[in-house]
Amino acid sequence: MGVIGRSSEHVDLVLPEGMLPLADVRAQVRRLLLGMHENVVVDVMVVATELVSNAYHHAAPPRRVRVLSLPEREVVRVEVEDGTPGRFPQLGRMGFLGRRQRGLLLVNGLAQVWGHNRFPEFKTVWADISTVR
Repeated sequence: MGVIGRSSEHVDLVLPEGMLPLADVRAQVRRLLLGMHENVVVDVMVVATELVSNAYHHAAPPRRVRVLSLPEREVVRVEVEDGTPGRFPQLGRMGFLGRRQRGLLLVNGLAQVWGHNRFPEFKTVWADISTVR
């Protein structure tokens, strides 16, 4: 996993092919949000985990994750890019039988707002998590 950018306001990571680097993503989120309310940190880690997992399970590389602290908007934004611009995220159904298709339900419940942007070569799925507790 390559760190492209890191500052006190954001982290920008190129995600490797093959391996799902969730522990690394969560560690970077924790470092970025050091000093924020623990509930915010956990919510952002869950959202980042779900969006990155979806990019690995439902989309092609290249993959990238950005986490931005936007204090002026009182949110932390998680953005995950993947190389499948024509496949859009869909809310699944919560159930006990399958483990899949529930990630976006978690994102939907934790984020103030979420969505996606389509570009010719890639798409970005993003979510804004409130920092106000």
